[in-house]
Amino acid sequence: MANSSFPPHSVRPNSWKEAYHANATEFSEHWRDFFNGIYSKNRNQDTNDDNSLWEIIALTVELPFTIARKLTNPVPCDGYYCRPLVAVSLILSPIWLWFYFLDQFDVDIFSSYAGYVLSTMTLAMGLIVIRYAPGGNGPMDFYMVVPLTLFGFAIAATWLDSIADKLVEILELFGIILEIPSTVLGLTVLAFGNSIQDLVANYTLSKKGLSTMATTACFAGPIFNLCVGLGFGFWALMKSTGKSEILVELPRNIATGFIFTISNCALIIFVGLVIGKGLIGWGYGYVACGLYLVYVLISLYV
Repeated sequence: MANSSFPPHSVRPNSWKEAYHANATEFSEHWRDFFNGIYSKNRNQDTNDDNSLWEIIALTVELPFTIARKLTNPVPCDGYYCRPLVAVSLILSPIWLWFYFLDQFDVDIFSSYAGYVLSTMTLAMGLIVIRYAPGGNGPMDFYMVVPLTLFGFAIAATWLDSIADKLVEILELFGIILEIPSTVLGLTVLAFGNSIQDLVANYTLSKKGLSTMATTACFAGPIFNLCVGLGFGFWALMKSTGKSEILVELPRNIATGFIFTISNCALIIFVGLVIGKGLIGWGYGYVACGLYLVYVLISLYV
């Protein structure tokens, strides 16, 4: 039976003592459910959703990184909400940002006041969440959810960037060891490595029934990379070199990529509007994969 001297999880605590006990209970319950979700058998006999042996091995290998991500990335959304975990991840997020900027850009954020200001802000926000946020499944107030979601999105982007960077480095290492030509490596292995995080994110969205969002992201991601990525890239190059003009050549393999990108956009519009009458059937996936295979073969040929 629950201790009546402390409020239920869904109620905001009335004192720091109540907040401590309520958050400690929720924190332990969250991690118990987390590990049960990986290792326990017969979690749901109706759906038979037990993890296979290979899934358990993969999740175990990934476990240190999963725990580190959960402890540094605040997620206040429904279905993932855990009040003490949001608070702890807020407080520990500057440690991850310090490692990320040091690893990716060789910048120590704590070498200036910016790192200490960020740490102070996240510490204050974490204490506010511990004391005033609702327990259980929430929900948190809208004015708290918005900044936490935006901050969590930024942290998630740094995790994706760091993981993708490490994957690309591993793929580059295999290319060097196997003596694969740089052109072939760029068109295949490195291209796959750069897109893995998008594939995982869009696949997860599709499994949750958010197919429209996943399809939009498939097009919005490359557009963002081409417009913002190239824009900032050229701007940084012009600032560092002092040039007002930069000569850009268009190799045949890149021109081929432009042609197939336009062809795919036209194909998905034709399939969705003309053939599917607003719906995209499963057959388009096979056609798109075939189109990509043709693109790779032609690019390697030219």
